[in-house]
Amino acid sequence: MVVAVVLMPMIGVALTVVTPWWGAAWMILAMTALVIFSARTFRGAQESTAPRPWWRMTATPLASALLFAAFLAQAAFSFFSTWSPPLEVPGNVAVFVLLVIGAAYANSAIRLSRTGIARRASQASAPR
Repeated sequence: MVVAVVLMPMIGVALTVVTPWWGAAWMILAMTALVIFSARTFRGAQESTAPRPWWRMTATPLASALLFAAFLAQAAFSFFSTWSPPLEVPGNVAVFVLLVIGAAYANSAIRLSRTGIARRASQASAPR
């Protein structure tokens, strides 16, 4: 993850020097791939190794809700900071992608809290 946090922006900035479109496209694609990889790979301590349902992004509703808030804040920041002409359209595409990722985390939080999957797993692992 440290490599992704350091390497992703470095490549994005280098490509932005060539053309803003390449840098924006790289950052959007890399971020989306990183979210999908993380949601499918990293699991909570109480989770089984069985494949996750398609909608489940994290192990707990709280983690999904916090990530939803983070992506929503990032989308708002991107929306209000990309009004300069070279980054206007790529910035708006990034806002849309960030909102879609945020909606996926919100959906995960709602469905996890409604189904009670996280509560049942934590109760099963609690000492008696």
